[in-house]
Amino acid sequence: MKKAVLFDLDNTLYDYDKPHEKALKEVYKVLKIYISLSFSRFMKLFNISKAEIHKELAGTASAHNRILYFQRLIEKTHNTIEPKIILKLYKTYWDTFLKNMKIKKEVLSSLKKIKKAGLKIVIVTDLTTHIQLRKLDKLKISKYIDFLVTSEEAGSEKPHSIMFLLALNKLNIIPKDAIMVGDNSVTDIEGANSVGLDTVLIRNKKPIKRYKEDYRNPKYSICNISEVLKILEI
Repeated sequence: MKKAVLFDLDNTLYDYDKPHEKALKEVYKVLKIYISLSFSRFMKLFNISKAEIHKELAGTASAHNRILYFQRLIEKTHNTIEPKIILKLYKTYWDTFLKNMKIKKEVLSSLKKIKKAGLKIVIVTDLTTHIQLRKLDKLKISKYIDFLVTSEEAGSEKPHSIMFLLALNKLNIIPKDAIMVGDNSVTDIEGANSVGLDTVLIRNKKPIKRYKEDYRNPKYSICNISEVLKILEI
């Protein structure tokens, strides 16, 4: 029997897209106070800024830091740095995002059953520790989580093996004792397969895509997180 379950967070335990879209709309409203621009222009500048940061900081948690996106965006709109505006955009984004987060159906009941069965639960996620802790608190699932591993802590992003090895190290177990559950064939499945974990891909009712590369193919494919319970035989 398995001793632990490693879960991805974003788009696995909750839906990311809707709160992200609402957060950007609120950010745009704030920015309009300081400068006149259309929403389409704002989105273009945001996406360009995001792409630049991703390219420059690829593989690190900082590549996902919204404050860097907004700093770069303001540098483009104002041709200088405006700390008050940048900080306000950053606060608006995350306050709105967290307010609109909703845990996926059956996630809470599944986490409860996994814990009741005596298994450990670890969240293995990219992004910064502070923001991911805020998400766990907002979703009200922190009491079911034993450990958190972020790319900020590990120094590299998934699919780098250090993310999964650090989780196993915190649990003091070997790969065959755990499974990794996530929604991304590359970051979650490839990375976990590379260290010998059994992998579970949540495909969210989409047809499963089979890759020529075996390391991107999950051992299990499910539509609902509750199906993890059957895999664990609990």
